[in-house]
Amino acid sequence: MRKLLFGLMLTVPMAASAIEVTVTENCGNSGAACASLTQEIRDKVNEDLPDISIDKYGDGISNSTSFATKGMSSEYADSFDLFSIKATGGLAAQGDVSEPEDAEGIGLGAAVSIGVNLGVLPVKRIAGVDLEDIDVFMSFMSYSVDQDKDDLNMKGDLKSFGLHFRWRFLEEKSIVPGHMVSWGGVQIHTGFMRNSMELDATQSFDDETVETNAGGGASATFSNAHARFSIDSSSTSIPVEISTNIRLLYILTFYAGAGFDYTIAKTDVDLNADGTVTGDATTYTASINANESGDGTGEATNFRAFLGAQFNLPVFKIYIHANKGLGNDLLGANAGFKINW
Repeated sequence: MRKLLFGLMLTVPMAASAIEVTVTENCGNSGAACASLTQEIRDKVNEDLPDISIDKYGDGISNSTSFATKGMSSEYADSFDLFSIKATGGLAAQGDVSEPEDAEGIGLGAAVSIGVNLGVLPVKRIAGVDLEDIDVFMSFMSYSVDQDKDDLNMKGDLKSFGLHFRWRFLEEKSIVPGHMVSWGGVQIHTGFMRNSMELDATQSFDDETVETNAGGGASATFSNAHARFSIDSSSTSIPVEISTNIRLLYILTFYAGAGFDYTIAKTDVDLNADGTVTGDATTYTASINANESGDGTGEATNFRAFLGAQFNLPVFKIYIHANKGLGNDLLGANAGFKINW
């Protein structure tokens, strides 16, 4: 799971606002080389930055942090008699996700969930509802994403806590004799989820070289140069969902549903950059710098559709779940495994 999360983190842009490049001395008689070299440096330090303001990027992270946990903490594909244990990791993004710099925000989530069927209680019915039709799930996670790879240093934590309820409103039925095809009935889900993502990414540019062929050619090398991007995002969400599923030959289960989320989310974003670049052009020296901060809030309400598929093995089950915001450009997916008894 650690390698998976690190792979996802490589897609997070280093910042949401351009890092400035300032030429502190001229290039003497190599003006064309100076101008071209400065542009090469600017392109290097800004190559993965989205073209939006830092505050808007904070909004996108707020929405994505909440969206990344959707579908982790309830049960959509199975019924169980006693308990369920599930481990899940998820990713969500807002905006165009074809390239990292096109995204308006990216969020991560993870959770371990333990579900219990209330049929284990000595009381069998409350207010006319059979407690065997009610499942309660508690989810939690505290996970470090600290990583070092090449010139990128990543530190941070993912945390989550939630409590969810599922009511099996309509019971499952066999469609083809022998349970070859079974309909899972209709389930109603609700609860709450608290999710936080704290990340501190530092990209070092030390000893990296840029070159230009303009004006006779020139090159320059970064020294004591770095860019640091920090995210502190948290969300609390209350979902209301309805779902159904169908199982084929005991091996595959497919499910689908729709949900409404009420969410309170906030994100603080900070960007800092510093360093110098010196070149072989006459007296060429440049500096890179950035010192910006912003904050964003997520959308309070959101409608979404979801679907999933599950592969049923003898001991445990593997599944993937996808969410799509309705009326917005939020996308999310999570995957994991579980054991039901």
